[in-house]
Order: sequence, then C-alpha cells, then structure tokens
Amino acid sequence: MGIGFSAKSFQLLEGVRDNNNREWFHAHKADIKEHCQDPFAFLLVCITQELSDHSVRLSGGKQTMFRMNRDVRFAKDKSPYNHHISGTLTRSGLKNEQGGLVYMRLDPSGGRMGAGYWGLTAKRMGPIRDSILADPDRFKAMVADLAEHGLEFSTEDRLTNMPRGYSEHTDHDLAWAIRMKHFIIHRPMKRNEWKGDGIVQMVVDFAKVTTPVLEFGLVSVDRGVRASD
Repeated sequence: MGIGFSAKSFQLLEGVRDNNNREWFHAHKADIKEHCQDPFAFLLVCITQELSDHSVRLSGGKQTMFRMNRDVRFAKDKSPYNHHISGTLTRSGLKNEQGGLVYMRLDPSGGRMGAGYWGLTAKRMGPIRDSILADPDRFKAMVADLAEHGLEFSTEDRLTNMPRGYSEHTDHDLAWAIRMKHFIIHRPMKRNEWKGDGIVQMVVDFAKVTTPVLEFGLVSVDRGVRASD
C-alpha cells in the first residue's frame, strides 16, 4: 500500500484555504479524509516502523495528528479550519509530549519538517542554554554537522536581548544560540517530495540526522528537571 498523496491532496488543501467555511468543508470532508488525513496517518505509522530500532525511539499515527478545526475564541483570524495537515513523532507516541519530537506539516505550498523542542518555557529552556555554555565545542560540532546536511537551528522569535540570567554572555560567540526561544530545526518541503513512498525514507533520514538535537535536549532538560527536584 502506497502513501497516497497526490495532486488531489493539494487541491483539497487549497480548497480549504480559499473556501474556509463550514459548508464547503463538510461537503468535502470525506475527500479530505481519504486524500489528506488517512495518508498522513499511514505515513506516520510507516516512519514509526522504520525507526523502531533507532537510538531515540519515536512513534506516531492518527493519535499524534492535530485537528483541522481551529480554536478561534481568542484569535483575530476567525477562519474555522487549518488548511494544513500536521502531526508528530514522539518518544511517548502522544502528541502532547513536551519532550523532543519530529513534526510534519502538509500544506498547499508543500509543507515542512521540524525536529527538536518548540515552545519551551524559560525554565525548561534554561538547562539547554546552560549545556550550550558548558560544552560549546559539542554544540558547535552539532551545528557544523547539521550544516553539512543543509540544516540549521531556527532563530524564529529569537530574543532581541540576552535572557534573564545570561547577560554576562552577551559577547559570547554562541550568544545567538542563547537567545533562541526554541531549540528546533526546520526543513521546508516541496509538493513533489510528498508523492511516492520515498517520503518515508526522507523523513527517516531527517530524524536520524537531527537525532543529536533531540539527545542534546533530552540530556539537558532532564538534568535541569533533576537539579530542581
């Protein structure tokens, strides 16, 4: 059984984007499930199987996918639906895990993959920052290895100034990393990369290349949690 993404998958997501209302969505709900949601869930299951013996066990499936319905209670944009399909691979196999993860998103433009830690509080980001400063050579080696694969840490939402407690490191050559609010790698994807079974190996390779990021965060965050106990 193939993954099943096709031109139809993107046409439907474009339709959600351009006709973001309940009537259109429910009229096409079955097609969206068949051509977008079901193949995405199957993709996550296939990747899980391929990573079953990997050093950082990651798993996912339908249970780690996010809903297309949007919570618009406090949003300026009142569009009721996301026009993308997204989900994660996590150590627990649950989507609400706060640990490291691999994230995937399918949208009209293609989408993206991500790996690492997103939305950490300052308290949980602190141990990662401390680890960067404690072993800068290890962090630099990781950055260099990622660069060889065309990857780099996302500086989206990076702090303008050094976070509280780190002002003495303003002139550090890794100050840019200390100012990161997220510890994550992003990789954009084109439409044609989703078509065919090659998508499984592509995500597996991405997960393996970014494993040092997950491991760096796992050790750092765990050390910080234990130190605060």
